[in-house]
Amino acid sequence: NPYVKNEAETIAWSEGVKSMENNVVGDFVTANYNNSFIKVKTVDFRKEGASKFIARLGTTHNGNVSMEVRLDSKDGELIGTINVPMTGGNDRWALRTIDVKEVSGIHDLYFVFKGKAANQIMFFDYWMFQTNE
Repeated sequence: NPYVKNEAETIAWSEGVKSMENNVVGDFVTANYNNSFIKVKTVDFRKEGASKFIARLGTTHNGNVSMEVRLDSKDGELIGTINVPMTGGNDRWALRTIDVKEVSGIHDLYFVFKGKAANQIMFFDYWMFQTNE
């Protein structure tokens, strides 16, 4: 269900992502390099569809770190991009909400992580969508 809080470690397939844990948020994932990704299979956006995306995330790197939200493949339709705020570490997090291109029906969902750092590009705790209504 994309309309409830989903932990980032809910993964059908991933590349370049590692699960971690700390006392602040419990389990979360770290994107280790540019173009690493998470795939979540058969997400049902239902007829009402989604228009907003919310994520709790952060990075220790200066600027130019983002997370793309794509449908059906790593290079699939881009429905939104979050510019990841510099929070200073995986013990400090920011909640971000963005508008996304309206999506309905069933899709595989991809989170693609972008950044120039050599490792640990960003941290990702959870995500959810909000409906159009």
